[in-house]
Amino acid sequence: MANILVASYYSRWDLAEHKGRIALYDSSNQLIENHLFTNPSEFQVVASMLRHEKPLWFDTEAKHLRTGSEPVGEWEN
Repeated sequence: MANILVASYYSRWDLAEHKGRIALYDSSNQLIENHLFTNPSEFQVVASMLRHEKPLWFDTEAKHLRTGSEPVGEWEN
């Protein structure tokens, strides 16, 4: 299992085909994951995590995107 810190991402939603793509990159700008979404709600959840949560980690074996340890609530600066 490799947990890799997500340093940046690319996202797009295809308005004609109704599908999206999110690519995750590490601090060396190496591709970690390139995922196709056909469910708009799932795409929104992942995009929201990428916009609002830090740090984010990607488990390459389980294919999980997760936050780091943080307190409950909106106490982030």
